[in-house]
Amino acid sequence: MKQNKYFSPERFARLFQNDLMINQKAYLFALAGIGIAIYAFTYSIMRTNGGGFNRHDDYIPLILIYLMAIGTLIGTAFPALNNQIKTSNYLLSPGSTFEKYMVQFVIRVVLFIPLALVIFWIGVHLAKASLIPNPRFHIDPSKIPDFHLSDLFKEVPTFRDKFMIVASIFSMATVLFAGSAYFNRFALVKTLIVSAIIVGAVVFSFVFFSHIFYPVETHGFDIKLKAFKIAEDLYNIQLAAYLLGGLSWLFFLPLAYFKLKEKEV
Repeated sequence: MKQNKYFSPERFARLFQNDLMINQKAYLFALAGIGIAIYAFTYSIMRTNGGGFNRHDDYIPLILIYLMAIGTLIGTAFPALNNQIKTSNYLLSPGSTFEKYMVQFVIRVVLFIPLALVIFWIGVHLAKASLIPNPRFHIDPSKIPDFHLSDLFKEVPTFRDKFMIVASIFSMATVLFAGSAYFNRFALVKTLIVSAIIVGAVVFSFVFFSHIFYPVETHGFDIKLKAFKIAEDLYNIQLAAYLLGGLSWLFFLPLAYFKLKEKEV
């Protein structure tokens, strides 16, 4: 059948199994490493700041740092592309481009992100359980709240905003994933540098146009944006953030695929 040229469940399963066999140690060490790191880091913070670690919001900086670590592993997808000989062998291996693309996407994004969040949950709970009460240093584990993923969105008012935050995080993951396919060596570093340049250029363009259109109100590096309602509970700035953060993956996922396809030509 024609679709077997692009995707065959049997071929995909073999490629998936082959990737796990080749990179199983790297995956296990990565999962173990982030688990130990988040346990040690959380334990250290709770132990040194036990009296101040008393709100669910205190977990937000921890999970933001943790998400950066997860992004590092997503940004190192397609490890065979780092070496010219390995790249040739990888691209010539049996399987379509789409199947090779999906293997990395499933492992690095679909499976790894939920598994990493479970590891984070286990790590912070173990860190709290490891604490020994010490009145001298104001350490009382019973006053430290348990971590729940749902608590991260307590201050987010609507389901729409919660969904768009999750979609934006997913979009950022696809940026790193696309960068790993777009660049060859040092893909993660190059992706971060290019992303920083683009973000900087956008910010400076906003500053530039703010000085042009609002010369009186704008001072220095201020950004002046005129907000107006599009709907009862939706402003134009909100809509722009939703479109940029929530839908960017629609660009970056195809970019990763077609860049990988281009390497086979």
